Amino acid sequence: MGNILTFEHIDAGYGRVQILHDLSFSVEEGEVYGVIGPNGCGKTTMFNALIGLIIPNKGTITFNGQNVTKMKPDKRCHLGIGRTYQVPRPFEGMSVYENVLVAAVHGANHNEKTGREVALKSLELTELYDKREILAGELTLLDRKRLEIARALGTEPKLLLLDEVAAGLTEAEVQDVIKMVKNLKAAGYSIIWIEHVIQTMVEATDHLMCMSDGHELLIGEPRPVMESKEVEEVYLGVEEEDEDE
Repeated sequence: MGNILTFEHIDAGYGRVQILHDLSFSVEEGEVYGVIGPNGCGKTTMFNALIGLIIPNKGTITFNGQNVTKMKPDKRCHLGIGRTYQVPRPFEGMSVYENVLVAAVHGANHNEKTGREVALKSLELTELYDKREILAGELTLLDRKRLEIARALGTEPKLLLLDEVAAGLTEAEVQDVIKMVKNLKAAGYSIIWIEHVIQTMVEATDHLMCMSDGHELLIGEPRPVMESKEVEEVYLGVEEEDEDE
């Protein structure tokens, strides 16, 4: 399989404040690509550049063989880039099913008949089908996270961006999320997953990138990346002991 996404030497930020500095990485089709890094290192800015909320000052973003560097967010969505947000904000007065139907009709430009089919499939993939008639405002935190993913799936993405979907969950719930992500990979989705829960990155990703100060610090297989001295010092705050002590 080839690359579904390539970031090449991206500089980006907000106004005069540059956050990303010569960021380069690529994601293979069908893989789960994990992203870690300390707060403020540029993870969210990378997502914002990817979906088109900010336009890079330098570099090229290629998605599915097409240059999308300056493309508007709605066009990127229609091409197949779907995103979740760290804090789920569903339409609380609407049912779980209606929330996903909105995404399918307005995000993927489907008519209502096709939108219904896509919405129900998304609910099955996230194990929310049996709760489809429940109001979104009545869901537990885990099910709100599931709904956030289901809404992104409703836009029929080729590349799914997950933003800290395990944050705030219990250990057992984290295992549920890991299982769901593995199922989404098996269903053919390519995934980029930003997360602070280390367990998810070790158990459910194929490659892992640690970011620092807006650029890639280290990229590789998950466990070697997590065990590296560079990542321990920058991300985990572990300093190498003085040999004289």
